[in-house]
Amino acid sequence: MKKEDKLTLGIYVQSYHRYNKILTQDLLEQCVYVVRASESELYRKAGVENVWAVPDEEVNNAIRTYWWIVDHAPEDIVFIADDDIEDMMYRLDDTTRLNKDKNTIMAEIERIAQMMVDLNVGYACIDATGIPYGYDGEFAFKGTSGSLKWVYKRVLKARPDENCKYNYDLDLVLQELLYNRIILKPRYIICKDYQDVNAGGDSSKLRQDQIDSIENMKRKWGKYFKYNYKNNKPQINVPR
Repeated sequence: MKKEDKLTLGIYVQSYHRYNKILTQDLLEQCVYVVRASESELYRKAGVENVWAVPDEEVNNAIRTYWWIVDHAPEDIVFIADDDIEDMMYRLDDTTRLNKDKNTIMAEIERIAQMMVDLNVGYACIDATGIPYGYDGEFAFKGTSGSLKWVYKRVLKARPDENCKYNYDLDLVLQELLYNRIILKPRYIICKDYQDVNAGGDSSKLRQDQIDSIENMKRKWGKYFKYNYKNNKPQINVPR
């Protein structure tokens, strides 16, 4: 960060019902797990060093947990990770696991945060998928959102929309592209995770709730958002 600005960076993990699989903590030098108060002792007993216990009703779904962190974290920039990340990888011509190298991982987190300050960008995220052939450059400035996200709070203009709650991250991207015209997307970093596998993850979502969220996204964003129900993949259609 620029010293004269005295900006701060916070590292957070949003988690629900995964106190027996605290994977992401192993990758980071220091992070705060944001959990429901009713489960906070279970996380502490499982070995989570820093727990932010929030009243259950305030963080009873993914979108509320995410925006609770953004709205209540004291830092200028917040980095938010999913709780089911086993490792991080570099993706260039092929993929190279970082083998939980905390120094390298933290350096990359701080690098992206600094770039956001330099470019005055409110939101950054990695790809939602880590397929090697998906790499076409070190950075992009649009696209879907994955399991690592950065928010520069003084620049961010997006706000939560619970009608799109199961696609809240894509709604956030589209809002930022509408209001700020740009996001920062490091494509050379990807994650190895267990999305929708661990207890408490998206596997508990009701199918009709998912469909309602998708259809609300379509109504809100029109031609700029599409969803393929056959392979369960969303697509953002924003011109370069």
